[in-house]
Amino acid sequence: MSPSLITLLGFGLWLSQWIRAQEGTLPRPTLQAEPSRLIPHKESVTLRCRGFPGAEMYRLRREESSQHTDVLTSGRQAEFPISSVTPDTTGSYRCLYKNQSHWSEPSEPLELVMTGWYDKPRLLALPSPEVFSGENVTLQCWSHQWFEIYVLHKEGGANLSRSQGRWNRANFHIPEVTAADGGSYRCYSLHMDTLYEWSTPSDPLELRVRDAYTVGNLIRLGLAGLVLIILGVLLVEAWHSQRGHREVAQKPLPTQSNQAKEQGGVGDPVSL
Repeated sequence: MSPSLITLLGFGLWLSQWIRAQEGTLPRPTLQAEPSRLIPHKESVTLRCRGFPGAEMYRLRREESSQHTDVLTSGRQAEFPISSVTPDTTGSYRCLYKNQSHWSEPSEPLELVMTGWYDKPRLLALPSPEVFSGENVTLQCWSHQWFEIYVLHKEGGANLSRSQGRWNRANFHIPEVTAADGGSYRCYSLHMDTLYEWSTPSDPLELRVRDAYTVGNLIRLGLAGLVLIILGVLLVEAWHSQRGHREVAQKPLPTQSNQAKEQGGVGDPVSL
């Protein structure tokens, strides 16, 4: 795609947003957390709201509280830093912005979670962290304490898997694993009455998925190579054997006169 076409498409997008702003229907902003929405206890995080280039004000509000924070700006985005994440700052956040007298729709909710509130659980792979493609595997998260909810998180994954706890553990079943299921996993534990305060993450567990078809091919190639080696040995032995027979066949036989001399001189006069 040429630079001029990219510029034209960008201008068209900006123009459509500007027309919508004039009509009073502002595009919905997006809300992100950096470095992540899972933040250790008392660590810092920045919530970044991104909206319309002509926005005059951005507002961040916490769903669990009636309070909100406003930032005056003439840019496309606004930042809302949180210097220390505690239970009082966790929860579901939304942002919106204002252009002239119009407010946009609020963004999709962002759940800010504090980790490190409880001791870390342990994550196991059953029957093994190394499985073949198409097999089933269970990732089991367990703790020394009892929790109602356990959460499984894959590094680089956008979604989290939740499971109800049973006693002090929870199982996450992955049927018919594929290469996409491989990677590094961690799990967390939490209580139902504190949904945004999680435990310290478990140590990472590396799930390795091997291609069963490739392994089968390697086995077949190995057997084929063994057969070729055996055939090569047999051919070498046959070649040496044939060479020995040829050498014996090509050896000159003794003449008749020599044979007679060796037998005591056949044809010589006999002395009486």
